[in-house]
Amino acid sequence: GYLSTYVSYLMATGEITGAVGETFTAGKMGEYTVVDDGMGGTMVVLGPPFRFTAENIDEWADGY
Repeated sequence: GYLSTYVSYLMATGEITGAVGETFTAGKMGEYTVVDDGMGGTMVVLGPPFRFTAENIDEWADGY
């Protein structure tokens, strides 16, 4: 989506390199940091993952 397009643009124009620890602003989404992906590469994380459990699944059932 928006963040991946922004990161792609910044890398293509040389504004960021994708090095661990590098920070950048992604327009209206704010500031992000490039992190180690644990497999020899890097990544930018949009936010924490959703965790679906028996206790919270009803909160999500109507939205998806």
